[in-house]
Amino acid sequence: MPKFAETFSNAVSFGRRALLRRSLWGGAAIAVSTLGMTESAAAADGMRTLLDPKDEGFRRVVTGNNAAGKSYVMKDEKIKFGEVWRSSNAELLGAGGPGDPNIVITPTRDLTPGQQTNSRWFYSAIPPAKGPLDRATIELHRTAALSYVLFTSGEVTVVLDEGQVTMRAGDLMVMRNANHAWHNAGTVPMGMLIAMNIVG
Repeated sequence: MPKFAETFSNAVSFGRRALLRRSLWGGAAIAVSTLGMTESAAAADGMRTLLDPKDEGFRRVVTGNNAAGKSYVMKDEKIKFGEVWRSSNAELLGAGGPGDPNIVITPTRDLTPGQQTNSRWFYSAIPPAKGPLDRATIELHRTAALSYVLFTSGEVTVVLDEGQVTMRAGDLMVMRNANHAWHNAGTVPMGMLIAMNIVG
């Protein structure tokens, strides 16, 4: 995995025009309004909007765990404006699907001492794989966390216990304590902005 500082500096530049062009949000409206630019001026500046509110909505994929504790895609749908996901003290992972025990399953990968926090927000990138996806050899892992993932560039396959799903730039994922692995079959790194809430 690339070094955090190098990945982050490649993804974000702090110059006015560079910020608009190379923002993690691809020039999303939040950056435009912060810098006092109109939407038409942003379009004239050649920006590509990663999350476009004028589109049909955003793709949200939510993982779940079934009654046997196996991870799977619980929802894959378009959502409009408003709340993307919510959790509570009663439902640390948010609402589960049919048969979901809605408990935090023991992680297979412990966080390092420096990561023992309530939450983390970080940028990561999955490099291209060295070979084709082979479920017999790929190593899945589970963290005791509810993670919100914005895919910022490229394409990646999220491998789950039962099935898999391909995520692309602009897609959102709610990773609910799911056993998973990443496989990048492309030729460029897959960028991800991840907000991780530790729940166990």
